[in-house]
Amino acid sequence: MKKKAIIISSTLLVLALGGVAALNVSNPDWKANTIFASTRDKQLAWLKEHEEEIVKWIKSRHPKITSVDFEWSTYRVGAISNGVQIVGYNLSVKGTFNDNPDTVLVIDFSLNNEDSIPNMKDIRMINPPSIKKGKGLYIFE
Repeated sequence: MKKKAIIISSTLLVLALGGVAALNVSNPDWKANTIFASTRDKQLAWLKEHEEEIVKWIKSRHPKITSVDFEWSTYRVGAISNGVQIVGYNLSVKGTFNDNPDTVLVIDFSLNNEDSIPNMKDIRMINPPSIKKGKGLYIFE
């Protein structure tokens, strides 16, 4: 009887862990606003929540841009250094604009530390919107 209870409880535990793992693989956004959220999940959730504001900011700086498509998989947070010490962090996300896959747009946010949540007052574009022509990348005007 004891052996049977151990086998059943072990099976249920494996099924529960497998279900959570399958949920995480099929829909990784489920934990964005839960206690299980990592810093990356929280930052991506903030970016997705404020996507319209970010697009408005881009359009205000570059009126010829009519639409923006972000590639969320390109999200990166990296240290900014003056060569001696780390002086801040940069969060960046790449995307395309005007429904043209040959365009390149990178939006950046200045962060105090790599665990910070971005905010609209720290938005910037280190590089201007560009378009691929042949083997080169040219500023979009």
